[in-house]
Amino acid sequence: MTSIVWDFDGTLANSYPGIVMATQKSLKENFDINISKDSIYKEALKTSVRKLASDLLNGDDDKVKTFYKSYKLHEKTFHDQIKLMPHAKIALEYCKVQGYQQFIVTHRDTSIFEVAKRLGIADYFTEMVSAEDGHVRKPDSEMLDYLINKYSLDPKDTWVVGDRKIDIDFGDSVRAKTILLSDQKVDFKVDQQIKSLQEINKVL
Repeated sequence: MTSIVWDFDGTLANSYPGIVMATQKSLKENFDINISKDSIYKEALKTSVRKLASDLLNGDDDKVKTFYKSYKLHEKTFHDQIKLMPHAKIALEYCKVQGYQQFIVTHRDTSIFEVAKRLGIADYFTEMVSAEDGHVRKPDSEMLDYLINKYSLDPKDTWVVGDRKIDIDFGDSVRAKTILLSDQKVDFKVDQQIKSLQEINKVL
């Protein structure tokens, strides 16, 4: 059976405005660090907010924990403004009709369950895996290994879909096939690239 492993933020849902706002506020109020929203967004696309915060805080674990405690409170206030990406539900329904098994693997905390339910997409997924559940973060293969072992997935018949290089590296870590959702030219290898989720039926 073909399996689809979806990223969430920036792939299925447009949540970056809240992520950027929460990052900016937490850095400012806790550490008096001023950083533009554009810089935060670019770093979030390139790696992750966690790496950005860790770099700015010189890898100090206690400071990073302080950052995240405040970040989560701010980001939560934006949850009701998170919207599905264009054509997300069409893509999920297409995969369901094709008989594909679908999963979400995300760095988002356990709010993923509440947000996905509010957006009306939770029932499309066999399981949603949050890094906060004690899993190792992307691009380490641990969360994919967990799904492969639990559901006897075949990496050769598994597609990982995301909007960042870290998602592609994640798929490559188990030799799964990869789809990048981006309208930008990239300098790394990806099996398929689409500009919109409306194109998912052209590659799956």
